[in-house]
Amino acid sequence: MHEVLNGRATLRTVPSAGARHALETYLLVNRVHGLEPGLYRYLAIGHKLVPVVLGSNLARDVAEAAADQVFVAQSAATFIWCADIKRMAWRYGERGYRYVHLDAGHACQNLYLAAAAVGCGVCAVAAFDDDRLNALLGLDGENQFAVYLAALGKKRTIWG
Repeated sequence: MHEVLNGRATLRTVPSAGARHALETYLLVNRVHGLEPGLYRYLAIGHKLVPVVLGSNLARDVAEAAADQVFVAQSAATFIWCADIKRMAWRYGERGYRYVHLDAGHACQNLYLAAAAVGCGVCAVAAFDDDRLNALLGLDGENQFAVYLAALGKKRTIWG
């Protein structure tokens, strides 16, 4: 949940250093009813998903960039948190790089809690090729870059 203030800022349920909210959320959608597979970006101010790239072999490419972890391509959706470092660095300088990583951990923990509430599973992913993933997302890798991923889907039981 979040609240939009004056059409310019949001209050969110996840903490952020100095309320900078320097993270952007992308979703790699693989198996979500009502959404075409592809890459989407979440716009917090408008509270909506907008397609970035639909179809293609993007799921396979992202999984390969994530150290060949195939569950990324098999998930219902994989959240990809990216930093817009200028939002953080203007206030905290170099220390802002630490804060975006902490913020990504907070966001991912919220995903774990929400998923547990609806009976889904999550697997956080920190192993990825920065340059390759940034290129797939169309990020410059300097001012905007991928920080953390988390695959989400229905839990599989090993007991039947």
